[in-house]
Amino acid sequence: MDARLAELLALAFRTVRGAEANEAIAAVRAEEGAAGQLARSVEVVLLPDATWSWFAHNVLPRLVYHLESVKARPPDYGRLVFSVFAGEKLRFVRAADFVPGAARLSGVTVGDLYDRHGTGELRTAVQDREHPLLLPAKRK
Repeated sequence: MDARLAELLALAFRTVRGAEANEAIAAVRAEEGAAGQLARSVEVVLLPDATWSWFAHNVLPRLVYHLESVKARPPDYGRLVFSVFAGEKLRFVRAADFVPGAARLSGVTVGDLYDRHGTGELRTAVQDREHPLLLPAKRK
């Protein structure tokens, strides 16, 4: 396995055999959830010949886009967990560890990842005093 992918997977807090996936994913969702709600799990499959370049260009952008689209943003990422199938093993990595790790291994910041691959939606209200948004007049 590619050294950088191996380093990213080393962030896993639990590893099980792939054959135990259904039970393990259900257990992790329950354990990682908050206030009686299940945590969200996103499954990722890494093929045996996966390289960092392939991951960084094909998988990471989609993961970041998905995270932002479900409002899973730093610092807790909505308690989302990545369930990563690699070979015969299933590794669980918290998004709060995975995304910063992927950013570091890519040589960018988490903000850079969201800027490049996120939804592009503004997270704050637009404040343009020169060109205010005019609302229609109230009807009587």
